Amino acid sequence: MKRYYRSRLILISMFSGLVLLILAVIGIWLFSYQRMEWETDAFISAMQQAAEQERPALQSAPPPMFGYAPDPRRYPSSFYDIELDENGSIQSIQRFGIMEEAEISVQQYVQQAVKEQASSGKTGSYKYSITYRDDGTARVIILDISIQLQALYNILKSALLVGTVLMIILFLILLPVSSRVADAFLRNNEKQQQFITDAGHDLKTPVAIIRSNLDVLELQGKSKWSENIRSQTIRLEQLIEQLLMLSRLDETKTKIKYETLNLTDIIREEKQHFLQVTERRKIQWQDSLPDDLCVSGEEKAIRQMLNLLMDNAAQYTNDAGQIILSGYTDRKKTVFQLSNTVDSLPGQKPEELTERFVRGNTARTQKSGGSGIGLSAVERIIKILNGNIRITYPDEHTFCVTMEMPRANQSASHRL
Repeated sequence: MKRYYRSRLILISMFSGLVLLILAVIGIWLFSYQRMEWETDAFISAMQQAAEQERPALQSAPPPMFGYAPDPRRYPSSFYDIELDENGSIQSIQRFGIMEEAEISVQQYVQQAVKEQASSGKTGSYKYSITYRDDGTARVIILDISIQLQALYNILKSALLVGTVLMIILFLILLPVSSRVADAFLRNNEKQQQFITDAGHDLKTPVAIIRSNLDVLELQGKSKWSENIRSQTIRLEQLIEQLLMLSRLDETKTKIKYETLNLTDIIREEKQHFLQVTERRKIQWQDSLPDDLCVSGEEKAIRQMLNLLMDNAAQYTNDAGQIILSGYTDRKKTVFQLSNTVDSLPGQKPEELTERFVRGNTARTQKSGGSGIGLSAVERIIKILNGNIRITYPDEHTFCVTMEMPRANQSASHRL
């Protein structure tokens, strides 16, 4: 159990840290990208204006840091200053920060941009801006942003590297921290289990005394008051047993002896215990189970789970209603489904009904209401059996519980 708490804490913390790290890296990279776009656009615009006004364009210098004091630069990157005639032909090319002749591809980019009558755009590793004059000539500034793109790439690599190191540090920090937190969880859990166990056993004695005294009193004749006391005594005994059962299920040393079982036979046998109650209320059972519905599990645990599930259905099915049993098997799992009709559905969401001491609104009466433990115990048992439970409301008068359990590798009788 300690390993479970530690692993859950580490996984949740690592996942949360990873999400924050990814968001931080994405945020930094997007901010850097937008900053690069803004600065290159501003430089191209400044170069266009500076050329028309015959004055130099300077890039603002970053503040002094790490012993460096940069000066403003006239040319932040390599770029071409190209003049076009009224026909769109290249008249002159000035290169700044570029030693070689203008590449053929750059000339092709310019001619294609003029042909499309574009005023600005991107192509390859270049950004360009075209200013058209009244006499039909034009001026093109093509800025090589390879350096900026490489800087963005380096920022991304650095952020990922730093993030990886931070995740490793976080993991190393969580190892001792998670152990202490898990110990605290275990202590609280053990105290809670011990309290429930002690309280359950301590309550058994006064309840047994009440029942024995009631038996003596009823020797002189029964009354509605004695019947009331008996029904509440029985209800209290059932609640004590369910509390003790939950405490046993939560024990860390719970072990399951897996065997191949015929689930259909077990379901039909457990159903017999509720026929008297359902017949009195004219509830009909509809059985559409295949004869060879096999699972891998422990028979005692499965019977306990089915008993709780059918007891829940028998309590809350409306008079003259219906309980439907169905199931099927695929390559990996066996699915069992129990549906029952109700006058009205619980007010809670289906996933909330497996929480402890949560009862549907229609169950909140002393006459028919349960303790809110049954479905919680069912979920706990099926989790121990490596299965899953899902509660749904197919329509406004149907309550459905679907359970998935590991499929047995071979067919067999449930008695082995």
